[in-house]
Order: sequence, then structure tokens, then C-alpha cells
Amino acid sequence: MGEYQGFFGTGVTVARTLGPLVLTTLLVEWGTPGWLLLGGVTPAASYAMGPAARRAQGPRADVRLPVPVN
Repeated sequence: MGEYQGFFGTGVTVARTLGPLVLTTLLVEWGTPGWLLLGGVTPAASYAMGPAARRAQGPRADVRLPVPVN
């Protein structure tokens, strides 16, 4: 279990390390195509969040609420 948590924790470190490098390269070196790519990826990632969250939630169990008895 600890190995998984250690590997999972590296994701934030990698994103914080490589994120500025990737964005700088994309926007400065590529110019207008880089901005257009960033503009297309952002809404696509936002749109994908709903289905990803529903899939992560898993199937819902049929939960029945108790019925009060008089």
C-alpha cells in the first residue's frame, strides 16, 4: 500500500516540475499554434471531467429508504 501512495504522490511533483517547462515551450516556442492548442485542450479537459467523475463514482447501489410504520 505504501508503494502506491508513494507513486501517487510523485504526480504532483512531476506536474509542478514539468508544467512550467511544457507551457513555456508551448506558448513561447510555438506561438499562435501553441495558444490555439492550449485553448482547445482546456475546454476538452473540462468537458471530460463530468464523465470521468461519474466513472470514478462507480455504479450506484439501489438504496431504499426506510418507510416509517405507524
